[in-house]
Amino acid sequence: MNKKGDITGVFYLVIMISAFAIFLLIVGYIVPQITTPLKNQIGISENINNSISTSANIAKHTLPTIWLFLFAGLLLGLFITAYFINTHPIFVPFFIIFLVGAIIVAVPLSNAYEALSANATLSSTATEQSAIGFIITKLPLVTFIIGLIIMIVTFAKSGGNEATLA
Repeated sequence: MNKKGDITGVFYLVIMISAFAIFLLIVGYIVPQITTPLKNQIGISENINNSISTSANIAKHTLPTIWLFLFAGLLLGLFITAYFINTHPIFVPFFIIFLVGAIIVAVPLSNAYEALSANATLSSTATEQSAIGFIITKLPLVTFIIGLIIMIVTFAKSGGNEATLA
């Protein structure tokens, strides 16, 4: 079987969780702004009002929880991939170079989220999504720690069926 693995999973993780976090910050602001006028204009029955309130509740509470599950699932996938891929220790310098690249990508994504959450309009929404904000504002450090753990798992496995260079 030809298994190939690389550090691009860390890039994918960083970009996915950052993009989804920024999306949730914007959605968390927009949905409450829309629900009140909707209730006033089309809320002709209790069922419609309940469905509008449920939609607002999902946007406010459920989507940030889904973000945490997405983060955990991508992280688990990285760990499983790192464990099952056979690599040669000669690729450690390349892994380190890609890890530095992932950290460099994480810095502007983290700064973008911080700039959006510092905006007066979005700051209350960012406060409500504190778990997302905690992880995203420390994204370069989180990327470094995850990359280091992935590197250890990938290259420090016990021998037996090591990959060959040929």
